[in-house]
Amino acid sequence: MSQENYRLNAKLGSGPIFLGVGVLGAVLCVVSYTQDHRSFLASYLTAFCFFLAIALGSFFFTLVQHLARSAWSVTFRRVSETAAANLPWMFLLFIPVMVGMKYLLPWLDPEVRAHDHLVHIKEAYLNPTFLWIRIVAYFGIWTLLSLFFLKNSRKQDESKDPALTTRMGKVAALAAILFAITQTFFAFDFIMSLNPHWFSTMFGVYFFAGSVVLQYTFLILTNVALRAKTGRKDLYRKDHFHDAGKLLFGHNVFWTYIGFGQFFLIWYANLPEETSFFMMRAEGAWKTISLMLPWCHFAIPFLYLMSWHVKRNLAAISVGCVWLMVMCYIDIYWLIQPNFHKEGPVFGLGDVGSILAVGGFFIFLFIRRLNGANLIPAGDPRLADCLTYDNGVIDHD
Repeated sequence: MSQENYRLNAKLGSGPIFLGVGVLGAVLCVVSYTQDHRSFLASYLTAFCFFLAIALGSFFFTLVQHLARSAWSVTFRRVSETAAANLPWMFLLFIPVMVGMKYLLPWLDPEVRAHDHLVHIKEAYLNPTFLWIRIVAYFGIWTLLSLFFLKNSRKQDESKDPALTTRMGKVAALAAILFAITQTFFAFDFIMSLNPHWFSTMFGVYFFAGSVVLQYTFLILTNVALRAKTGRKDLYRKDHFHDAGKLLFGHNVFWTYIGFGQFFLIWYANLPEETSFFMMRAEGAWKTISLMLPWCHFAIPFLYLMSWHVKRNLAAISVGCVWLMVMCYIDIYWLIQPNFHKEGPVFGLGDVGSILAVGGFFIFLFIRRLNGANLIPAGDPRLADCLTYDNGVIDHD
């Protein structure tokens, strides 16, 4: 069958619903801001980092598929390309954080930089001018690269030019380096530096590991929905979901490894400037979440996703993805919120409004862009291999 027969332009009609959700969330955000602006900004930063992690993880997935010259993932890749292309819009959603940075980042206060010795010695990096330069660099690089891959992939739908695949593969090598640098330092700037006394060279990798796990949950859930919407089991096969599930399983183990490695090294060294992070999360209600994460983010998903039956059963793997998506949000919440609520979690109107606002607009923009083109990269020269891909498990679709 020719590639032209694999054009798929089904319209997803739920976009306006998510736009309405975003508007409702924005209203709740305004109300929450008037009640306690600092607490609201912490909640908004949490929700923003959660959805930014989806976009960045999707960008990473796109890069890896080009670098590996992967065939199995071709029909899944349009979802990751489209989610990554939300990165330019994330800059607009980042405006509330930029406006309220002085309430979030204590080192932006000149008095703190002048009189706090641990902050003062880091002033070459922790200063407002350099921060704004980094913000522009982060979103500028993410915007240019994410749109490059989506534009060329869509262009290939029409031209069928295999040279575009080669071009994207070459650019992916440089893009992967820039991605690693920018995501790492964004995590340093807007999560780690919420407590400017604390530092960890592994923190950027920790945030990266969580974003990749989150990306796979989004990728699988979205493609399950597309398979149900289009009825095209030939394009979204169980072999594809099985392999995506294996990658989700593996990267969640990687998240655990990095998280434990960071904790173990800090615990063993027992230096006050490093242990403050975990001491803050080992008291009060935060201790409960600290003890819960290894079990609920690692042990339970590890046992659940280990079975190939789960990874090939779309309802079962969807349950696992929803579970892990919730755990990823709790993890980001655990990273950010103790800096503002030392006594324990205070989940309120600001948290709900922020999730609805950022999430509603994120998904609306994702669906709107996905509706604008073929749902799969129909011109990719590896599409034929993807459609006949067999990972060796005997299980009829």
